[in-house]
Amino acid sequence: MERENGVGGFTAGATGLLIRLRWISLALVVVITVFAFNQLANLQIDNSNETFFRHGNDTKVRLDQFKETFGNDDFVFVLVDVDNTFESATLKRLGELAELLELETPHLLEMTWIGNVESIEGVPGGIVIEDLIPDLGLSRSELNAVAERATSDPLYKDRIVSSDKRTAGILLEFENYPELGIDPRKDVPPVINDIIADFADLNTHVVGGPIMDYEMDLETAREAPRWMSLALGAMVLMLLVTTRSFMGVLVPALTVILSVIWTMGIVSLLGFTLNLFVILVPTLLLCVGIGDAMHVVAEFRQGLNEGLSRRESLVHTLGLVTGPILLTTITTATGFLAFLATDLVPLRELGIQAAIGVWVALILTFLFAVPVLSMGGAGSGKSPKRSGKDIFDHFLGAITFLTLRAPVPIAILFAVGTGAALYGVSIVEIESNTIQDLPEDYPMRVAFEYVDEQMGGSMSLELVVETGEADGIKNISVMRDIERLQAYLESHRFVTQTSSVVDQIKQMHRAVYENKEDYYRLPEKSSQVAEYLLLYESGGGSQLEKYVSFTYDAARVQARTKSLTLAQVQELERDVERFVAENIESAEVKTTGTLSLMSGLGDLIKVGQGQSFTLAFFAIALIMVITLRSIKLGLIAMVPNVLPVFFALGAMGWLGFQLNMIGLVLAPMILGVAVDDTVHFFVRYRRYFDQFGSYETAYRETMRTVGRPLLFTTMVLVLGFMGFTYTVFDGPRNFAMSSGIAFSSALFAEFLLAPVLLRWLKPLGPETAPKEEAPSPLVTAKA
Repeated sequence: MERENGVGGFTAGATGLLIRLRWISLALVVVITVFAFNQLANLQIDNSNETFFRHGNDTKVRLDQFKETFGNDDFVFVLVDVDNTFESATLKRLGELAELLELETPHLLEMTWIGNVESIEGVPGGIVIEDLIPDLGLSRSELNAVAERATSDPLYKDRIVSSDKRTAGILLEFENYPELGIDPRKDVPPVINDIIADFADLNTHVVGGPIMDYEMDLETAREAPRWMSLALGAMVLMLLVTTRSFMGVLVPALTVILSVIWTMGIVSLLGFTLNLFVILVPTLLLCVGIGDAMHVVAEFRQGLNEGLSRRESLVHTLGLVTGPILLTTITTATGFLAFLATDLVPLRELGIQAAIGVWVALILTFLFAVPVLSMGGAGSGKSPKRSGKDIFDHFLGAITFLTLRAPVPIAILFAVGTGAALYGVSIVEIESNTIQDLPEDYPMRVAFEYVDEQMGGSMSLELVVETGEADGIKNISVMRDIERLQAYLESHRFVTQTSSVVDQIKQMHRAVYENKEDYYRLPEKSSQVAEYLLLYESGGGSQLEKYVSFTYDAARVQARTKSLTLAQVQELERDVERFVAENIESAEVKTTGTLSLMSGLGDLIKVGQGQSFTLAFFAIALIMVITLRSIKLGLIAMVPNVLPVFFALGAMGWLGFQLNMIGLVLAPMILGVAVDDTVHFFVRYRRYFDQFGSYETAYRETMRTVGRPLLFTTMVLVLGFMGFTYTVFDGPRNFAMSSGIAFSSALFAEFLLAPVLLRWLKPLGPETAPKEEAPSPLVTAKA
């Protein structure tokens, strides 16, 4: 054992202080825990897409400009499955539902359904703009005539009524939300759901951005406690199996539970909101934060088994592990802070909050775990008693034997595995469409697919045509360019229908020429366009503000699509950009809206994964080089941390998993968490090499003393992360399985590949004769 001088003397003094003040320390822990727990009630969840972008992001800027000009692009679409929309009783019931939705839905700007859509008709002496169905009490023949027109006119067909008349739609469009509260759109879904619940006789399907965000928030809130409970249960079970000790289970488990409470209390105080990223924090902290306490408990029980008193064992334990667990805290926090390199706001917040949690876990290890371990008898002081070997000892012994006897096959195996992993990485697909992350039978996905099938599509790409001058939209050349753009969009395989101001102009032109279908086209002159626009507004038309700016310098073209994957969205955007570059000369065209947000998220995922991983790698590598006092040793230490990233991402490619927003956490997290075991392994390895001057002996002693704790922490990590598999979302499930592959491969790279590289590359210099015949290090206890 080290003498109590230098670092050892400081450790002894610090340990003595912790023991003397243990009741004060535990009282402080209780007070802070109560305060932090009371803050948890203030946590709120926000999964809206807009919150993912930083201020100034091009995608966000375009959307904000769109909203300032044309208003909110948010909508809720209520679809009702009926026998025939144009039956008097059906129209009356639909009218009752539409009226309630219009009266009670908060932030509503406009409600549109077949009973209030406007119709433009030419009459002797002018035109009339009125409701398509002026009276719900129309006769049978009148309703048939309306049905014929509605199901043949492109302005109505498959927009608010299906061509087979069996699906009626009620479109709710919203004003720009007030900048009060976290997410005003959350006010909308509960009201709509309550109204629809009173119409149980109607078969309804509800889709839209507010609905999706609301359902995501509810599902996230339901699943987070489940993830945490499963992770905690798995950890307790694993601790019980591996330590077979009440204290070995209680101390680490309580330490991480307190860490979660403290961290989430701090998150609440700092005003962060929760989302699908940040909701991972409690479970991440359970899995990651338990390492410090486990190493302390393992070394402490080892000392007791060697016959040391509690104080002596704590002094010895903290002398061995304080440096490594401090370093693992720094490296893990660095890995999480690497998320600051991305432009995804929730991921940046996750990095900050997880880093806070890692430090909280370290603090509680000293303020809670050490005082608790110091309680009890003084220790037997008897000679150590070595227990018989168990399955874990035999496993570690077999690993050690294999590594020392078969270094070349091990190196070849890892080389082949790395090659296969790199190929898997190359075929990983990125996906940011939330709907694609849900099971096919999930109600929200079923609703979206119903809209796709019956009403032309549940999503839309918005295009803004900018002329740069007032009244520029009234120019007939601009109108013709918009018409060409719409024609191209409607021919595209991903687009189901389009709408723009051109549709109103064509309607007006037809009405002026006695409703003849041959005149459903653009006029010849710009002066006619201006005249029709004025006539439309003076006649009571209300749709222009949706499609043109106040000064007529910009126009909106909406392209409706079915639910698309990210790859399809980006293909559509590229095709549109190519068409515009080759065919549109009168104006500039920009894409925005929901699908553009999805595309922007996909780009951020692709770039953010690389940026955060690169930053984490260089930061952690620098820390390792400084800590191990060797560039070569520090870089070798990075190998067992980098390979698991490729193995995890490669496995995703081979298994067909998609890399979505949750998956973006993967690479930096693996690097930050896997390095914990590396720190303990390499710090102990260097200690034993300095003592014995032999790479083989250093490896044997390292495996004998820290092999069990490293094995146990990995088992706890893998099993804890498996809690994420119990979810309706593909993202967390894929994340859990990929993490399990990563942490398992990290352990085997640590135990098998790292020792081979160390013996071959000799980063600590040539082997020497043993410096001294030191007593054999303390035998690892069955902690």
